[in-house]
Amino acid sequence: MQQESNTDSLSLALKPGPHIAFVIYLQGLLVAGMYLLDTQGLTVKEYPKLVTLLMASGVFHVAYSYISTNIVLGVMNVVSHSIANIFKRLLVVLLLSALGTRQLSTSNYLGLGIAVIGLLVYTHGKIGADQKSYVEENKRCKVRNSKTWLTVLLLAVFTILFVHSVGDHERVSTRLSSARQRICRHADSDFNCLQEVSGAIEEFSHIIEAETDTEMREFLSWRLVDHPEDTDKRSKTLTTNKEIVEEAQRILVNLMQDLLGKAKNVMLIDIPVHENKGDPAIAAGEILLLEKLNKSIVFHCQTHACNRSLGLKEAIKVNRRYPNGDLVILMHGGGNIIGYPVVDHLRRKYIEAFPDRKVIIFSQSIWLYGNYSKELEFARVTYSNRSNLVIFLRDRQSLEIAKNNFKGVKLILAPDLAFCIGMIPRQMPPLYDIMWIRREDNESSSYTLPTIPHNITVFVGDWLQWLTNKSNKTVEDVFLIASAGFHFLLRGKIVVTDRLHGHILSTLLNIPH
Repeated sequence: MQQESNTDSLSLALKPGPHIAFVIYLQGLLVAGMYLLDTQGLTVKEYPKLVTLLMASGVFHVAYSYISTNIVLGVMNVVSHSIANIFKRLLVVLLLSALGTRQLSTSNYLGLGIAVIGLLVYTHGKIGADQKSYVEENKRCKVRNSKTWLTVLLLAVFTILFVHSVGDHERVSTRLSSARQRICRHADSDFNCLQEVSGAIEEFSHIIEAETDTEMREFLSWRLVDHPEDTDKRSKTLTTNKEIVEEAQRILVNLMQDLLGKAKNVMLIDIPVHENKGDPAIAAGEILLLEKLNKSIVFHCQTHACNRSLGLKEAIKVNRRYPNGDLVILMHGGGNIIGYPVVDHLRRKYIEAFPDRKVIIFSQSIWLYGNYSKELEFARVTYSNRSNLVIFLRDRQSLEIAKNNFKGVKLILAPDLAFCIGMIPRQMPPLYDIMWIRREDNESSSYTLPTIPHNITVFVGDWLQWLTNKSNKTVEDVFLIASAGFHFLLRGKIVVTDRLHGHILSTLLNIPH
């Protein structure tokens, strides 16, 4: 951009057309190159967006300067242009508040008030004199003194927005009550906290409103990460399936909001796609919980793929795209710590690959099976002295084992993630009086079946043999297998089983078990 000056005018002349086209072409190449590097995992995720915004900002600022100097100053003087520019900035802030995308605090109003007072002091006595001089020099433009209507308009806008803000604040406070305030206590700003957690809080607001016990109402206001061994305080008092499921979901949302913090992205490691319907049901719940929390799964792998070196390399490549604090490593829950050492080995690979990332192992049980001393020692090393590691335990026996063996990590009592699927309505009439799911794997207690009366219809078997039509897509298969588990149970009026998820899925279906 070139500046031309003479005694009559001040104007800006743009560079020749080929010069402008060449600069824009180079900017386009730079932006395209950044996005290409992003697809290869060679840059931080935000960089392409930041570069694009930077290039666009340069173009817009040149256009703004050209229009202001060559067009706007042709119809008003410099002081009037400055006043209009300041008023524009104030109006943008006020409109953002009026449209509901920002909440103005008392300090915000004070700052805007100081800006307005400064504007009025600066323009006092200048507008009339400058306009008079301007009219004498240039008869083409007649600009009226705008100080009076500018003051009236600003005061009117401030009054309207103040009333709107007070009313909006009262509505927000009533809607989110004390639970929202507790969660927002550790957020960077009231606005960010409100936007991220209000949806989840509102979903459980009816629980707070319906609770009459004073002690339980206090419990419902807790940040459960501060009470890691008392998360089931209310669960033990509930008597209906719906209440139990909602409380399990509330506990998990409460915990994960604090643990994930501002991170918007997660990896989900060790997704199962085998025919033990309980594990895919857990994974389905994990995915639905992350969806409820508005988190993006930027990398996932099913168990066998995670165990291959190629899976870990891909995870490391994806990890490079995200800055610290914007990505959390999540590991599938279940019942396989110590009892299934192959999974402990898998988790150790990923824990050690991401020492600077928070790692959360979803709700687990610890199974001490056979001569487990070697496996226990490996688990001690894997799950101890890692300040970035959080382990959810889904039963008190496992929690006590973990407390005695896994030192220097955060241990939290938390429900099984399958509860996050939610209540499922019955979709078919029962075909049997009893669906008897009898384990046929190495976790079976090998009990003897009782004699069943001839007038009672019963199916006895394990859902491992109830095969699912799969798609060969990991996440889709998770939901297909979990759905097959639900349909397996729906064939009975009641369920009898030694499988944990036979009980959990029956709870979700509201089937006696």
